[in-house]
Amino acid sequence: MSLTITTCKHHVADIEGEFVCKDCGKVLGYSEVASVNDKNTHSIGMFGLSEHYAIAARLAKNLNLPQFAIQTIVQTSIKLCKKNISKKYAILFATIYACRIHEIPRLLEDIFLELENSSGKKIRRSEKAVLRSLNKISKKIDEEQFRIISPTKYHYHQAYLAKIQHIIINEAGNEYFETIRTRSYRMLQSIDTDPSSSAKEAILSSTTSIMRPKIREILA
Repeated sequence: MSLTITTCKHHVADIEGEFVCKDCGKVLGYSEVASVNDKNTHSIGMFGLSEHYAIAARLAKNLNLPQFAIQTIVQTSIKLCKKNISKKYAILFATIYACRIHEIPRLLEDIFLELENSSGKKIRRSEKAVLRSLNKISKKIDEEQFRIISPTKYHYHQAYLAKIQHIIINEAGNEYFETIRTRSYRMLQSIDTDPSSSAKEAILSSTTSIMRPKIREILA
């Protein structure tokens, strides 16, 4: 039996003045712009930074977020930790913030669940519970740049479609999914209940009676 040792080839990113491997999270050095002597930049420590990146990368992979969102999550969560916000909630807030500013439709409860899963937990919280946590964080931050605007019905519409896309395409094909997308978007314009319910109603009303129970269960 032979033992194979794999070595990371290090794909480097410059984050807050530190060169970090995007794959393994190891801090490899520092840039000249923000030196190691800059106590404000490096107050969380290099191991803390690598851990932020590792968690953000896992979240991005599980939530299917683009690479540039990881950079936003890491930078934002580090700033929040400097304001005495716990790492877990700093990353939660930063991920939701990144999705908002980059216009990536993701549900609050799904983001929280993935964050819990990354720590080996299986706790799901409702959207209202997550919002309460975000409000507490917002009060601590008190900075305009970190304001998270409440999602509109169109945001929910995109997020719910993203959640059911794989199932609909597998069972009925891409053309049918596009039909649901188009129909539900047109219908959504005339529905004026709360944003989340409006989006669900539009999608369910645009789905066949055969598939509706499964879609309703997923969106519940």
